[in-house]
Amino acid sequence: MKAKATHRQPSLFVEIFKGLGANKLTLALLVVILASSLSVVQVTHLARQQLIEQDKLLQERDELDLEWRYLLVEEEFYSQHARIEEVATMQLEMKRPTSQDEQVVVLQ
Repeated sequence: MKAKATHRQPSLFVEIFKGLGANKLTLALLVVILASSLSVVQVTHLARQQLIEQDKLLQERDELDLEWRYLLVEEEFYSQHARIEEVATMQLEMKRPTSQDEQVVVLQ
């Protein structure tokens, strides 16, 4: 009988690490590539966070702008009422009636 030779296939990871250990430039480039790829991931994450924050701030700005417009309309409304009352008292010499000036009319 023939004796079977046990031939074990080398592990891929072991061969890769042996090759990296033999060539220092390749190992250095691998480290630089890994560092730069992690940096890209980190910068992308930070950029997305900044965009989300910008969207929130733009939405808040729009809400504040809308509230400001409503306040301007309200101010205009109240200023017109005050102006009418001022003209009535100063130019037309009108005044609010007192309780003695009021008359009750009963309808039947």
